[in-house]
Amino acid sequence: MMKNILTYFMAFTLVLSSVSCEDFLDVNVDEDQPSSATPNLLISPIIALMSTNCYEQGETTAYFTQQLTTLSGFNSVKDRWDYSSVTRVGLFRRHFHDVASNAWNLIRTSQAEGSGNYEAIGHIIMVLSTQTATDLFGDMPYSEALKGNPSPPYDDQSVIYDGMLEEIELAIDLLESPDETDRALINDTMFDGDLSNWLAFAHAIKARILLHMTPNVNQDYQPIIDEVDLALSGWTDPVFDLYDSSANLYLVNQWGPMAANPEWDYVPNILNSSAPTTFFLESVMGFDPITQTINDPRMPLLVKPNASGEYLSIIASEGKNALLEDEDYPDLFGSYMTRNDSEQPFMTIEELYFIKAEAAFQSGDKGMAFTAFQMGVEAHMKRVGVDAVDIAAFMSSSMVPQSVAELQLSDVMMQKWLALYLQAEAWVDMRRYQYDDQVYPGLTKPENLAVFWSDDDTEWIQRIAYDNQTEEIYNKPELERLGAFQNPEWLKVKMWWAQ
Repeated sequence: MMKNILTYFMAFTLVLSSVSCEDFLDVNVDEDQPSSATPNLLISPIIALMSTNCYEQGETTAYFTQQLTTLSGFNSVKDRWDYSSVTRVGLFRRHFHDVASNAWNLIRTSQAEGSGNYEAIGHIIMVLSTQTATDLFGDMPYSEALKGNPSPPYDDQSVIYDGMLEEIELAIDLLESPDETDRALINDTMFDGDLSNWLAFAHAIKARILLHMTPNVNQDYQPIIDEVDLALSGWTDPVFDLYDSSANLYLVNQWGPMAANPEWDYVPNILNSSAPTTFFLESVMGFDPITQTINDPRMPLLVKPNASGEYLSIIASEGKNALLEDEDYPDLFGSYMTRNDSEQPFMTIEELYFIKAEAAFQSGDKGMAFTAFQMGVEAHMKRVGVDAVDIAAFMSSSMVPQSVAELQLSDVMMQKWLALYLQAEAWVDMRRYQYDDQVYPGLTKPENLAVFWSDDDTEWIQRIAYDNQTEEIYNKPELERLGAFQNPEWLKVKMWWAQ
């Protein structure tokens, strides 16, 4: 299946680009709408596009969450939280132009032929892409998006959340009510045609969406727990696993050392000029820099020491010691996320366990929370590659609570932060709790920020800027209405679910 990915890409490109002379001369054809294609030709490329979307989201947010920092300390966005000199924010287009438009085409063509299974998958990917996009940008086109209007109005994020919940419920209903008119499910590079896995994924996305509205919009935790349990009953990790170490850059994980960027609009990673933060190594992983004592067996599997066997870190945004070389800092390649053939996760089972742990803890069921917490930690350690003996030793150590009574919310959220390594969902959690150092012990606000950021420790980045190449041209009135037009203060406005 892996070697067929180029075939899927080519078929997809041909389907969307094939326009006859007669079509070209027909002035009544809406050229903004994609050409028709059967659902089986659409599903694989959309999954691949969503994988790229997930990577680029993580590549942006890993620096905001202080999983990474640059060696220089001078990157305008990653270190300074400054978009004023940025000429293109590709993540806006990744959602609308790449994933959402094609997911909508999958939904339309599936509805036309009565294939509810493909339609459900279209809705699932649409909701996932919408959720990750709105959690980066906030308000954005939604109810009038993808309808041929180049300047659709922006919907409030609360409206988007209501719509996502409705759409994911529709996907669940379709999967629970298969029809004899459904086309055979092929080219499913995610779950190989297993609809029970897609159903579990839909429940997981719903659990994530419901969790985002806590603890600020509501404190309704039981539906979250229920959705997690439904997801776990049929769970297989949704990952894009068609990567290898091929010279073909389309088949290389973008987090790998090849830093693949097969087309001009791809964003290569800068791990070779980045380092783990002090918060990451010392606060989260319990590393002692004086004695170089490793207390978490995941650490040497996530970052490699320098030639002297030392692990150096950098305080977020401060840049490396001027007396040291780049090579003196840990090598970030080679982990389960950063090989050329690494999988790109959309969600993981450990995220589900931590969602359940947080929801149970906040609802007062600390016994359930403790069990889910332990399962989450162990699942992540297995994914990283820790052996069973070291897992057992870690789980019985002072690095994690040893009883229900000892468990704190910070235990859950710090371990979830680590389990979401290089994934954008970690940034959602930090903003839900407003970077609280009681929830994230050891977290401090970077000092090397742009001039429009105050010294107030409560003022943190809350969202990313809209794509100026599209929105300042086609939707300037909406940006002005929101107060987002060339205004860095917009980056400080909390998401609806964080207020």
